[in-house]
Amino acid sequence: MADLDLNYDELRATFAAEAAEDIAALEAGLLALEEKPEDAALRRELLRHAHTLKGNASCVGFDTFAAFAHTYEAQLESAGAIDIPLLLSGIDTFRKLLAGGEQSASTLRVTVEKLDRMLDLAGEIAILRGRVQQIVSTLGIDPLIEVERQIDQLQSELQELIMRARMVPVGPLFQQYARTVRDLAATHGKSARLITRGDDVELDTSAVELLRDPLTHMIRNAIDHGIETSAERIANGKPAAGCITLDARHEAGTVTIRVSDDGAGLDRRSIAARARELGIEHDGDPLRLIFEPGFTTANEVTDLSGRGVGMDVVRRGIEALRGTIAIETTEGQGTTFTLRLPLTLAVIDGFGVAAGDETWIVPMEHVVECVELPSSESGDDTTGVLLLRDEIVPWVRLRKLFALGGDAPARENVLVVQHDGARAGLVVDELHGASQAVIKPLGDYFDEIPGIAGSSILGSGRVALILDTPAIFRGLETRGAA
Repeated sequence: MADLDLNYDELRATFAAEAAEDIAALEAGLLALEEKPEDAALRRELLRHAHTLKGNASCVGFDTFAAFAHTYEAQLESAGAIDIPLLLSGIDTFRKLLAGGEQSASTLRVTVEKLDRMLDLAGEIAILRGRVQQIVSTLGIDPLIEVERQIDQLQSELQELIMRARMVPVGPLFQQYARTVRDLAATHGKSARLITRGDDVELDTSAVELLRDPLTHMIRNAIDHGIETSAERIANGKPAAGCITLDARHEAGTVTIRVSDDGAGLDRRSIAARARELGIEHDGDPLRLIFEPGFTTANEVTDLSGRGVGMDVVRRGIEALRGTIAIETTEGQGTTFTLRLPLTLAVIDGFGVAAGDETWIVPMEHVVECVELPSSESGDDTTGVLLLRDEIVPWVRLRKLFALGGDAPARENVLVVQHDGARAGLVVDELHGASQAVIKPLGDYFDEIPGIAGSSILGSGRVALILDTPAIFRGLETRGAA
């Protein structure tokens, strides 16, 4: 019998991906069994996952992992009630063992149907490219135009399919927090549970990873500042256990994620008073103050809060995803944070403008309208104000903001943009219009220059910079305060 040429690195990578799913299912099942200890079907399901972990680990030579899984399985099979806290601590051991045995690799599962279609499209593009070369060689013009049109259609379809392949459900991310909510609440003398909705809603895989820190901060704050102790809740006519809800849904071409708690709510007066103590100025709804750097309502530092970095991290994290965050709160009933995020981070619908011989792209979700800059405002100022239908709109001249050379044209335009309920204008040389752009990361090249979020390659081969609208708004607010 011929020897099999097995690639154990690939086998172990596959095992690691599947084991992570079984471990997550074990954790979720244990939390459910804690509420329904007599559920025999649930207990059998837990045994199945533990048995699968043991068998798969043995197949790829993870003997230590397999041995621990065997002991774990025996605990689940023991007669009578099982020790949920002990088995939950075993989940942490599983993850440590898995982290120690897996290969610095990142995997993403894609259905065979999607991969087959990608291959078909790539083949069709290759064929059409060959046709283009033949047509160009004979200088045929009309046929070339038609073939180029077909190539454009195929490239668009291929791009859309690849973007779909990057989409993953948010459910596994949400469910990881069930244990966090339970354990953190118990550590601080409270009781809380997690409810998830819209687990099948899909989001770009990169966005899912970047959401982890913001969601963690919001959940920790909800437990620390929102959820009351069981005694306080009962006295106020609430269930003894608090509830934190993660809800995802598709709305108007975006993904909306709501992080809600049924706790005490936010007190605007206390927030405003605390801001004055910290020397933080504000104008408008005091709820927005919780996103300011250094702001905290805690009087002492704990493992959950008090350092004044949590919600500032949340705001910056969501804006890095080209998203927005809003707050709703009712005193005594709870608080909801609403995150609105683009479906993908790979492609942006943008509006192109020109300033100083350079092309800039503004995210389309921020664009309101285009107007001509009044001749009275022309000149060399960096900022100014525009009266737009009885509304005073501040503006900033991109040429001056980024210290670009050359003279401004006789006729300048204003691209009116909005963020967080406010409007501002970007004064530019020319308006190029709407288009779709593939986002390219910049690394740390522009870290010291606020207002730039990324880059894209234009059809001409030149690089266009993508503007960070929220950062530009903050710059305008700083100039206004000064």
